[in-house]
Amino acid sequence: MAADTRDSTSPKQPTANSNMAGVNGKTYDTFNYPATIENKDSLPGANSKTLVERQKAPGFVEALKTIKLQDFKEVHKKPCTREGFLTGIGAAFATGGVRAILGAPIFTACNWAVGAFAFGSFAMHEYCQAKRRREKEGIQKVNAALMEKKIKEEMKREGIRKARRKAKEEAER
Repeated sequence: MAADTRDSTSPKQPTANSNMAGVNGKTYDTFNYPATIENKDSLPGANSKTLVERQKAPGFVEALKTIKLQDFKEVHKKPCTREGFLTGIGAAFATGGVRAILGAPIFTACNWAVGAFAFGSFAMHEYCQAKRRREKEGIQKVNAALMEKKIKEEMKREGIRKARRKAKEEAER
């Protein structure tokens, strides 16, 4: 007799793993989800819904599990982070210092310093990111203009070559 072809094991649940999708040498954690089940009868108790529809999306705990100590050791390598932190430190020192000198209680001055650090860091980081986006768009426009110019010059050279060939062929006749 033929053996039972049904698989009695349950399908694997998605887990955060170390499949790394590389982009410019940078790596990011990914979550693996099977797209669909090809045959709904292949699993005991399967219905018309796909596996993806029945599974929950990754939550906060799964996201926290992807954070590593190495991420904090290399935070200074992220774009605009250095400028943001330095601006935040300066804003915190200035605001907290001025509040303390003006006679505010030390804890109030510290609270103002923390708030100024958070606001200054965030504001500078966003300003830097916007500046980078504008620079990137400018570079893309320049590259497009250079490509267009190169294509026009190539077409012009090709036209000159064709004219020379035609003149040469007519001269040979």
